[in-house]
Amino acid sequence: MAVLFLLLCGTAVIILGYFSYYFSRGHFVQRTEAIIDTDLHYVSQWQDPARIAKALNRPDRVYLLLSPDEKKIIGNLDELPETVSLLAEGTLTFSVTPPAEAKSPVSNSPDIKTPDINTPDINPSDTEKDYAAKIYTYPNKNRLLIGVDITSVTNDYKLMQWLSFLSIGFMVLVIVTSYLISRFVVSNTNRIALTAKQIMETGDLSQRIELTSRWDDLSYMAGIINDLLDRIQLLMRGIRQVSDNIAHDLRTPLTRLHHNLEDLRSQDHITQNQQAYETVDKLVNETDQMQRTFNALLRISRIEAGKQHSAFEPMDLGELLQDVIELYEPLLEEKAITLEQDVQNITLRGDRNLLFQAFGNLMDNAAKFTPTKGWIRLSLRKQETGIIFVIEDSGPGVPPTDLRKIFERFYRTESSRHTPGSGLGLSLVGAVIDLHKGQISAENGEKGLRLTIRFS
Repeated sequence: MAVLFLLLCGTAVIILGYFSYYFSRGHFVQRTEAIIDTDLHYVSQWQDPARIAKALNRPDRVYLLLSPDEKKIIGNLDELPETVSLLAEGTLTFSVTPPAEAKSPVSNSPDIKTPDINTPDINPSDTEKDYAAKIYTYPNKNRLLIGVDITSVTNDYKLMQWLSFLSIGFMVLVIVTSYLISRFVVSNTNRIALTAKQIMETGDLSQRIELTSRWDDLSYMAGIINDLLDRIQLLMRGIRQVSDNIAHDLRTPLTRLHHNLEDLRSQDHITQNQQAYETVDKLVNETDQMQRTFNALLRISRIEAGKQHSAFEPMDLGELLQDVIELYEPLLEEKAITLEQDVQNITLRGDRNLLFQAFGNLMDNAAKFTPTKGWIRLSLRKQETGIIFVIEDSGPGVPPTDLRKIFERFYRTESSRHTPGSGLGLSLVGAVIDLHKGQISAENGEKGLRLTIRFS
């Protein structure tokens, strides 16, 4: 839009400048030619040099009457100007320095009588003047040049030209300034939108809008948004800290409760009562699930706190995936799931235990939701952009509106609420991948869910 308005205003400026120049120059030329044509209308009727000199004896005129052999008959010019320019067709312009003294007309032609008069002086204080002139040829081949003083008109015209150019320059300056301001506004607006989009897509609240200045309204708004993000990040950190503290504080009593229930389940009077045994066994499984949930929360908290970098070392990611596959092969065979794999041996620096757990969660998730006699595809390849891992299954997939939410803590789709789990598996995977400077994304593939992990 800024470029469009620049072109429109620029075109308007050019058209306005052209017509201003055209009409002002046309008025100037017509006015000058009208004065010269008036003089020529009268003197063209006379051939007497004295009468011509008397008619043109004015301070704002120059004239020169030449014989057919280019000899001066009369005039206040000694010769035709050497340097002339064309004002219009048949009209010349030139500049001459007037003589300091009056000169008597001189004729070198013996056949022409020279009138006994002096030609008028041109003001010697004016060192140079501009004239517009025309040349008229008499029937006897004599030629008469009549020039009109256009110095003041020329000065006014030049001043008007400079004012026009100055006006155009100011308008161009306004256009360029407006364009630069629009570029500044658009770039800052796009920067704010891009940062907001990245935060929305990645969930990384640590990102902030870059401030290039502090004097404009957009920078002020960006600063307010950054303060808002600081506040949101602090609140989110507080919420996570609360959940982590709860998990940490309840882990010990839950462990104690779990052991007590196991002891109760092993007592004779419980084992002999089928209904009591099933009730206690169900309680043991529930406490076990709660323990796994709290342990997962604590693991995610430790990973996000960045306390796992000390265990980083070069490792073969392909071999690690093979270990994960071997762990889940019995489950895949039980459900008759076909596993298609294209795994390369690629070296990555990372924490083997965390990556094993992350890829194990992905494999467990795929096996859990893939129906019997379905398929799972694994791909690990190294490309120019980095390492790319893809896992895809033939399960029911995820509703498009839920794709961005599956990495949130405790989030579960409606179709998965009847299956065992706490909704922390993919959250743990996201935390591990983020710790290794990778990105994970989800989309619905050919049939089920496709998860893509990229390591740069």
